[in-house]
Amino acid sequence: MKKGKDKMSETYFWWTEEHKAIAKKVEQFVEEHFEEAEKYFWKRKFPWPLVQKVADEGYFGAGIPKKYGGLELGATGACIVAEQLGRLYSVGHVFVVSMLAGLEQLLRFANDEQKEKWLPQLASGKKLGAVCITEPFAGSDAANVMTTAEKDGDEWIINGKKRFITGGGVADRYFIYAKTSDDPATRKNYGHLTSFIVEKGTPGFSLERINPLIGFDNVPNAYLSFDNVRIPEENRIGPIGKGWTVMMAGLNFERLIAGAVLVGTIRDLVHLLYYYTSRRIQFNRTTNQFPGIQNVIAELIAKYRMGRLFSYHCAKQLDDGLEPMIDASISKWFVSEYVREAGVKAVQLLGGDGLTKFYPAERLVREGKISEIVAGTSEVQQMIIYRFASMLPLYNKPMRLRWDEEVNAPIISNKKSKFHGLEVNEENVLKVIAHDYKVNPGLYMTVDDVREDIGGGRAEIRKILENLEASKKIVMHRDRQGKIALVKATYKGIQEAFPKEYYRWFPDWYDTTDKF
Repeated sequence: MKKGKDKMSETYFWWTEEHKAIAKKVEQFVEEHFEEAEKYFWKRKFPWPLVQKVADEGYFGAGIPKKYGGLELGATGACIVAEQLGRLYSVGHVFVVSMLAGLEQLLRFANDEQKEKWLPQLASGKKLGAVCITEPFAGSDAANVMTTAEKDGDEWIINGKKRFITGGGVADRYFIYAKTSDDPATRKNYGHLTSFIVEKGTPGFSLERINPLIGFDNVPNAYLSFDNVRIPEENRIGPIGKGWTVMMAGLNFERLIAGAVLVGTIRDLVHLLYYYTSRRIQFNRTTNQFPGIQNVIAELIAKYRMGRLFSYHCAKQLDDGLEPMIDASISKWFVSEYVREAGVKAVQLLGGDGLTKFYPAERLVREGKISEIVAGTSEVQQMIIYRFASMLPLYNKPMRLRWDEEVNAPIISNKKSKFHGLEVNEENVLKVIAHDYKVNPGLYMTVDDVREDIGGGRAEIRKILENLEASKKIVMHRDRQGKIALVKATYKGIQEAFPKEYYRWFPDWYDTTDKF
């Protein structure tokens, strides 16, 4: 990276010339309006004039095709703009929420007429948007929506509540999800939701409450009320009953952009710490001379660079037509934690000054904490990572431990079991399961583990397992459908399968006189 006058953010080799140009332009815009955004923060006023300037620059159209008035810069372009606007307090949140209020959903599920109507409006930024999922009944359990939408001729009648809606009141366009079926079977298959756009000013649609959050100081966060709200059929986005699919389609982009809007704030915090520690004297030296202080700043720089790089890595995947479910969740989770941790460390480094609002360190603690909850909690991101990774052989590939006679110990092996090819009967199946006690004393075997070791068909093996269970030689764990999932030899089964000496094992160094 260049030193001196070049203080612009680093670009990446896969960025196009258009990406590099917009990055330079939006960063200059942010530098020019940074002080203005800070004034709105102190006045606790929504920055309408500044938002209008962002709209005039066309930044709301970063990820929207040119045919609809956008810049057509994809997910990467949207991240570039989000990263920089996130440095303008509250403006980044407004930008992100307006983008999330239908961009991916409209691009994927709207018909041509709907795209012609809504996408130019989104790109212009003249009317802001908000996304409405959370309810008194639905938080992390996003499918548990109770707001209803009933068809009445060419209209839909919506009733219910939405809460924790960022931009509530200042937004004109609300992308909502409502329940359109009470059928249990439909609900089980996530076919009970449908997505709609509701416009501000529609009769029966009102602002119910503004939440005083720990952060988002001058961005309204609202409860919304829907009282027999009638909207036209043309405001339904996607097929009836496909609301869950529509919702999920935008989540990778949502998680990505929610992380990107915060990552740039870490760099501004680093600027503050370099400034502060070079001017603060304790114990007759500037505090930046203390190794502990240097370590904190180094850590924040590392987290900034890692979080930023991973965010743009995810954006590249989206632009390449991939669905980075795992990486998008990692990005959202890690960047949120990085920001909160950076704020906490900065407050500690600044000491008493860090506890005041005169330095923008405590603000980042609050913003980071909110980020760990909104757009999917960190725990939900971890759940997504685990579940999707469990489906991929890259992480969850078949593996077996076999007892190796040469080293007299269990090792990971691709070799066939020594029981393979034996007659499939109760005696030999019990030996297979009892032998696994020697290899994995605390683990159960799957039915497929047993079949892999000895052979035989599933029905044949299951019948033998049931007989062994009835004779109390094994115990079985069944799944929710009552099917055999895991099996393990009981003490009775272990004793019957092999003599006691079969299971004994001692390291070479163990004194034989101590054995009993």
